Amino acid sequence: MTIEPAEKRTTIARLVRVRPDLLEIYYDAGCMLALPQVAEVQEARRTLMGSSPYGTLTIIPEDVDFQLAAMSTDQTVPDRSQGLLIATAVVCRANMIEMLVKLYFSYFPQMHRILVTDNEAEARTWLDVQLAQSARTGS
Repeated sequence: MTIEPAEKRTTIARLVRVRPDLLEIYYDAGCMLALPQVAEVQEARRTLMGSSPYGTLTIIPEDVDFQLAAMSTDQTVPDRSQGLLIATAVVCRANMIEMLVKLYFSYFPQMHRILVTDNEAEARTWLDVQLAQSARTGS
């Protein structure tokens, strides 16, 4: 059985399941990272990926803005009990957003592997390695 790519739109992002173990999240240019909208993206992620282990590649454009509440709330609490997230690579196109995302993950340590970078090629390569290791070892 093959799984066709699936896509879902939220208020601020487009999510694409490119293969059974990989979801790509593209935030819209000029969007506002506010708590309700970020929660909507997280729920869409869980819905698209179901109950199989997976990784995510998130692309955040340079002109994204944020509300402090979105950065001071742990959005992945529901994921910890399920253990389905293997690795997350976040590509930030602006230095300030990159710094804020790193700060977010330092305040809310995750159970899965994290990479925050400004280099999409590096993120994709790193994510492929993480997913391949997980497929071999089961963790």
